[in-house]
Amino acid sequence: MSANTSPDHLLEVIGTGAVGPAGCGVAFLDAPPPAPTLEPLLSRTEPTIPVRRVNMKEEALLRWQKEPRLRRASPLSYFLVEAAAQALAGTDLPRERIGLVCAVSTGSVVYSRKFFADTLRQGRRLASPALFPETVYNSPVSHVAAVHRLCGACSTLVGDETAWVDALRVAQVWLARETADAVLVIGGEELDALALEGFHCTGWVRRGVVATEGAGAILVRRPSSKEAPAIHPHPISPAFRTKPERQAAWQTLLASLDPALPLRSTAALTPRNGPEGTGAVLLPPAPGLAFTASTAWSFLQALKERGEPGHGPFHLLVPGTNTAVSAVSFL
Repeated sequence: MSANTSPDHLLEVIGTGAVGPAGCGVAFLDAPPPAPTLEPLLSRTEPTIPVRRVNMKEEALLRWQKEPRLRRASPLSYFLVEAAAQALAGTDLPRERIGLVCAVSTGSVVYSRKFFADTLRQGRRLASPALFPETVYNSPVSHVAAVHRLCGACSTLVGDETAWVDALRVAQVWLARETADAVLVIGGEELDALALEGFHCTGWVRRGVVATEGAGAILVRRPSSKEAPAIHPHPISPAFRTKPERQAAWQTLLASLDPALPLRSTAALTPRNGPEGTGAVLLPPAPGLAFTASTAWSFLQALKERGEPGHGPFHLLVPGTNTAVSAVSFL
């Protein structure tokens, strides 16, 4: 444990869940992802974009599509509800004492595009008001809370991959202040033609990035004993706009970490996204870029690695795509 890590701020993971292109359940993280399919852009038919989508006909997802509360929900809500169900399975904690914090990037982009497209095409008086509630960032997390009857504190954070770490920090605060006895941390992403247009415009596709969707979830509490495996999320850096600001953020972060512990990373560190020469070992790559879902999947892989015999504590570096950098210590 590093000198600046207080035992009161450690978290113990007591439940996990995941949804991705290879299936539902944390076990899918070890399965080879399906081959990407090609989809056209919103503004043109060529070039096409490689994507990996979640199979909405998975039995685990079909059951939520029959849920009355979710009859107008977006795919993102289904992903998050299922991942949350897995993480909550087996817990006997009172639901009113479980907090809920969600980390997203694009949010419910499917219904957002549909609503505003209808507004532009038909006029604001004819656009469907039933779609509007599904366009707000907090909509998916409200569905998760309603379906799983979670009555505790609830919040949604928006950002790049590092928003997942920030969500862990929120859980840290709620548990320290006894706002909740446990916190469900979820992160997810859904694909839409509008998002794919963004992947193309940023040049990510030219670099081999595959757009992906899905979700991840963990249930955390304060450690039950001093011997319990624990994690410590570090503060995310201030938002950067230039490469020098990014490098300064990395220098500050790396200086705050215990140098005695080895480094892992959720993404390969290159001059484009971080410092070289750190010796950080890349975790098994995610099925593609799904922002907070990608970080959640990498987190679950790191959690599995930490629990295997012969693996000691380490720091997991989280380089954000366009906003910040951070890290989580697995102790």
